[in-house]
Amino acid sequence: MSKPSKAKFCVGQLIHHKLFDYRGIILGVDLEFKSTDEWYNEVAKSRPPKDEPWYHVLIHQKGYQTYVAEQNLQLDPAVQN
Repeated sequence: MSKPSKAKFCVGQLIHHKLFDYRGIILGVDLEFKSTDEWYNEVAKSRPPKDEPWYHVLIHQKGYQTYVAEQNLQLDPAVQN
């Protein structure tokens, strides 16, 4: 097992999801995947790496939280972080 990566984003940063085109705010950071294999197989269709950071994200204007791999996120281009 490789050593967990350093997180690129931190709590409070505004992000944009590259694949699903939504904005959100980082609520929490896991340096590696912390959910279940069942969740990963059902939801993480692009099969992002489990040994890289994952983020708890509150989706803007939807009011619910999701869990996202770092590779699918970028800083929100609409704001200065």
